[in-house]
Amino acid sequence: MDELLEIAKRAVEDYGFRQVAQWSPDDLVTECHLSSQQAGVLKGPLKDELDQLPIPVEPADRKRELARLEQVIRLALG
Repeated sequence: MDELLEIAKRAVEDYGFRQVAQWSPDDLVTECHLSSQQAGVLKGPLKDELDQLPIPVEPADRKRELARLEQVIRLALG
């Protein structure tokens, strides 16, 4: 789960990285050595939520958005 949280954190803070997470998730699966379950979360529920983030996420909103994404990850991993 830590790997997905780090990806979510970077995606909230860095729009360029977010685009990689959204559109080239297989690169991150390989780079971060994600399990098949984690890859499914990255390509499914997490991607859906990343698609909804504002561009950019304002610094004052980052903590709230990251907490929301963490909850999505926790629920998706069961």
